[in-house]
Amino acid sequence: MIIAGDVAIAHDDLIKFDGFPERVYQIPWCVNLEGAISPHPAPRMWGTYNSPDWIESFEGFKIGPVFTANNHIHDTLDGISLTYSWLSERGLAMVGAGINSELATRAENISSGEFDYSVLGFGWPVIGCSPVKTGRPGINSFETKSVRSQARRQLSDASNHRVIILIHANYEFEKYPQPAHRKLAMELIDMGVYSVIFHHPHVVGPIERYRDRLIAYSLGNWAFSYGRFFDGKLKFPESSFHQIAVELGDSEPVIHHANFSPPSNVTYDFSERFSSRDFTLRPEFEGYSHKEYINWFRKNRIKRKGLPVYKDPDAHFGNAIRDQWVRCRQVIIDLAAKSGLKKMRNAK
Repeated sequence: MIIAGDVAIAHDDLIKFDGFPERVYQIPWCVNLEGAISPHPAPRMWGTYNSPDWIESFEGFKIGPVFTANNHIHDTLDGISLTYSWLSERGLAMVGAGINSELATRAENISSGEFDYSVLGFGWPVIGCSPVKTGRPGINSFETKSVRSQARRQLSDASNHRVIILIHANYEFEKYPQPAHRKLAMELIDMGVYSVIFHHPHVVGPIERYRDRLIAYSLGNWAFSYGRFFDGKLKFPESSFHQIAVELGDSEPVIHHANFSPPSNVTYDFSERFSSRDFTLRPEFEGYSHKEYINWFRKNRIKRKGLPVYKDPDAHFGNAIRDQWVRCRQVIIDLAAKSGLKKMRNAK
């Protein structure tokens, strides 16, 4: 199967894919819908969504389970319910969010080539992924204890499947993983998970080999309408124009690179094997211990202003304090952006 990044396609918009190899159209794709499927977006909507016609941009592609555990699924009133209904009517599975906890936490199974896959999805509440609660739709919460327990259960229930875990986390435009997230991803691989893949930063991050398994720290965007969201103010910088999709193939993973050209073209660039000696996305920190990576991250992280470092997934008290600070900071930033005091989406 192939896993790609963020998709948000506005009404009357069509993303054009050029130069893609014919064989990739025959493989199931899992994309992250960065926003609900909304038939009637509010005028001057402060958020992102997907038009019901979003799938027309993927004509010829074989769309598999759709990842929806992200912060923008809530931008639309009843966004999860609307998205669930639209996908269900077309026989498409929704991963990582649901109208109830049973659906939000359910793994979706899919066959691709010689292998069967089980896909679990999670979203980080710190960045606005509102968790599912009794009587209220929501996200499968990216919380350490829950992630571990769900992974163990799925590895037991589907022992002959490749278990894939998708996570919407980290800060926007931070391409390097939080130390706590990297540590937890490695623990999941130790448990038997086949691959861990992160979304949210909107830029491509490194892909680390751990015990011959793949951990991708950010896939970036994949099909994102340019200048159509947040009252027309959301125009991603050139650092977001490089896009990747991860193919978890029959032999070894293959990374497909593409480039976005505003306003609506995605052009295929090249592919490379995960095992290649000159693999372009291999991180400098590959093989570092947890302690070594914390020191490296402190020196090299992109996002610094007022943002805490999450060092350990089990530092519950300290992380709770960090969570509250990040949430409060984001409220202030959103108010400043709405009032025009802050330019949206700055990145290096």
